[in-house]
Amino acid sequence: MSVQKGGVKSSHYQAESNMEQDIDRKAWVFKPSGLNFIWGGDSRYWVIPKEDRTPAELKMASWLEVTGSYNKIEPGKTYRIGFKISFTSDATGWDQAPVFMSAKVGKKGKTVWKRIKSVNNNIEKLKGGTGPVNIPDETDGRFEVFVSPKVAINQDTELQFGLYEVWTGKWKKGLLVYEAFVEEV
Repeated sequence: MSVQKGGVKSSHYQAESNMEQDIDRKAWVFKPSGLNFIWGGDSRYWVIPKEDRTPAELKMASWLEVTGSYNKIEPGKTYRIGFKISFTSDATGWDQAPVFMSAKVGKKGKTVWKRIKSVNNNIEKLKGGTGPVNIPDETDGRFEVFVSPKVAINQDTELQFGLYEVWTGKWKKGLLVYEAFVEEV
């Protein structure tokens, strides 16, 4: 299965403009259809749901890259970024796979990286049906990006963020991605 973009077939899934504001959490929430999934256009690798209440499921991949972008940032403010995930009971390949998150403001911005150790440290618990959890969790600390007050509104101020494991080359499966979120701190 391929996703069409500009008439060209792709094996990657390109996000629809699909984010919603959660007033209680003071966050913008990106359901799976609002995120980009490398290899997400091919159902052998990912199952991307049409319903917002259903998570995207990683069937198998050696290259994990789930990204999104948020264009409502303001100079001088700090934003917290996270993902809500869980694992299927048969998830494999995650024990030694270093999972990272990254973010940057604008295409030319400096990329900030954070290792998400809670995924590796809690894989058995996460596979045990505890339900979805937010990452990074309290053991990882928050993942926040400060937008310089010197950034002009007419500059490229889109916040680009992602979840990655692209270094080991090992096959992974069983990750469930429910949402990503960006909230003003």
